[in-house]
Amino acid sequence: MSDASRRGRLNRSRGNAFEREVAKKFGGKRVGQYGGPEDVAAGQFNIQAKCGQMFSEKYWRWLQAVPRKADQVPLLVVGDAPGSGAKRRVVVIIEETDFLNLIGGDDAETTEETE
Repeated sequence: MSDASRRGRLNRSRGNAFEREVAKKFGGKRVGQYGGPEDVAAGQFNIQAKCGQMFSEKYWRWLQAVPRKADQVPLLVVGDAPGSGAKRRVVVIIEETDFLNLIGGDDAETTEETE
């Protein structure tokens, strides 16, 4: 077996394990194996789960620098500067544990389809 083939198999396994983890935490069901763009359906959320090198350390540092107060949840809001005539894109970043606390997830059971 070639190194590239082995890496591909391991990456796919890691991705599948991460999807299962996300489905469990969010009380959802894995649906990515059916070929759609979403990996997990969890109530009002369609989730695309990604795990790997694209994790932004810069965004993580910025989010961790936001002061945490007793009744507030730290958020990082990042937008681009597209120039005139183009609409700004904006994403809101929240730590997973804070998000799960807000929606009451984490303890929910997964209803994963048999693979």
